[in-house]
Amino acid sequence: MLEKTPIPLVRLNLVLPFVRELDRRGLNTNAVLATNGLVWETMLDSSIFVPPVVINRLLESAAEAANDPYLGVCVGESLDWSGWPPMIEAAKARNLAGFLIRFIRAARTEASSAHHELEIGADFTVFREKRSTEQEILPSQNDAFTAAFILGLLRRAAGPVWDAGQVRLTVCDTNVLPDRYEGVHIFGGDPMGVIVRFPSIWLLERFNRESFFKSMSNGASVKDLPRQFLDALEHVIIPHLGESGLNLAAVAGKIGVSPQSLQRKLRMNGTTLSAVIRDLKKDRAIDYLLHTEHPVGDIASSLGFNNATSFTRAFKTWTGVSPREYRKKHYKA
Repeated sequence: MLEKTPIPLVRLNLVLPFVRELDRRGLNTNAVLATNGLVWETMLDSSIFVPPVVINRLLESAAEAANDPYLGVCVGESLDWSGWPPMIEAAKARNLAGFLIRFIRAARTEASSAHHELEIGADFTVFREKRSTEQEILPSQNDAFTAAFILGLLRRAAGPVWDAGQVRLTVCDTNVLPDRYEGVHIFGGDPMGVIVRFPSIWLLERFNRESFFKSMSNGASVKDLPRQFLDALEHVIIPHLGESGLNLAAVAGKIGVSPQSLQRKLRMNGTTLSAVIRDLKKDRAIDYLLHTEHPVGDIASSLGFNNATSFTRAFKTWTGVSPREYRKKHYKA
């Protein structure tokens, strides 16, 4: 959890989807990161928090590198938030009002640079992102990203009562949104946060958890919903991948359940703790090999292997080739 601090901060790896999108488009992500004083390994560390200006500069640089003013919209729309812990907590609600309130409370752990507010009126309700300090640069892409995912969440949570014509969206720069984006009314505002206004009567609408996550999973069936648990579990494990003794008891203790309960949940999801950790280490190893120049021995150590030999042996079982061969073939300079 983010500790209280007088300095506004944001968890850096919240913007990892932007960096991965540049990768997907075949762009030089290392150069974009370097321009902003960042490297890939910092992006992968969920314990790192930075001032919001670092985030905003990175997002603007990413849009410039992609030559795409709608990059923030693209990334915001493509996210599957069903595995994000604040979203899992919010989805316990009985109606839309409860969903938004739970989301606001849970999202506080991700940043101290902004918070969300819900202002309920007789006819209309305002869902507001409120930044805590003046912005050093215009957070255009940040607003575009926030607008895309908030509208997506609200549309899915509102379900059958959703009516885009009754929704007003305010962002700092309307040029980073397509005309009549999502069919809502768009207005320009100040750089202090995105604002969405919608009919208050929607707050009473029953929240359908299964339908909500189904729509977020691009049509995944209800039986696929347990993946939410695995995503949340991975979020807990990732900061500890380099630690020894990452066994069932240790991980269960980190999430506040008994080892038996954790094992039962894993079994229900058709997997084991060792398989989850293996896949996380594989993904992290590939990220390091593709985006850094760290020696194989250092990567091995960061992932909890005793030496480079044992890491190489494991990596070959994952990919069929050694780490050096993989890097030689795929490295992104």
